[in-house]
Amino acid sequence: MISEDAELHRAQRAFRSVLDAFARPGMIGRVEPAPDNPARPAALGGALEAAVRLFVDQAVSFAVADTEADEMASYLVSETHARRLPVPDADFVVVPARADARTAFQAVREACPGTLASPEKGAFLLVGCARLAEGGTQAALREVELSGPGVRGTRRFSVDRVEWLAARDARADEFPCGVEILLVDGEGRVAAVPRSSRARLAQAGADASAQAGAVGLTGEVR
Repeated sequence: MISEDAELHRAQRAFRSVLDAFARPGMIGRVEPAPDNPARPAALGGALEAAVRLFVDQAVSFAVADTEADEMASYLVSETHARRLPVPDADFVVVPARADARTAFQAVREACPGTLASPEKGAFLLVGCARLAEGGTQAALREVELSGPGVRGTRRFSVDRVEWLAARDARADEFPCGVEILLVDGEGRVAAVPRSSRARLAQAGADASAQAGAVGLTGEVR
């Protein structure tokens, strides 16, 4: 009973943190990593699993975007009883931190945008990364600038990977259609990028599409 209560309280704290992250896009929040589980694939990680399990259950569908997705997908099916579907059809898309840039880009690019009549059907992407940090120049990190609802002026945060941003820019969704993105690093830091937010790379005013082109992610991935 004590263990069950502790797990419930951990999940409640994590859910509040994620809700707060979406209310304040670009602010860094935290979730407590899920307890160690010998069956959990190493690529999933405790923090990403904790975030995934806030949303993925038997009532929804999910996809895993990884070059070796079967092990992770099988684990999540057994733990959550959710249905596994291809990325374009899934309610939730899990992109582990180890996913290469091409795989991550394609996952965000192909995720369901919803429709004007049913924008709530737009996909929710949980994107793993190595590190998130508050705004400001950080070694080996890229600075992202957000504006829009929930942000007074602009807000910045730093992250080690930005192909999700390039793919989001390439989608050119028209609100209210679009995707929700939650970034999760290995320590449990989270940052939300709602569909209503405007996002760009902050360095020297660079935009995501220009940066994506530099690494071969726009159009055909090369």
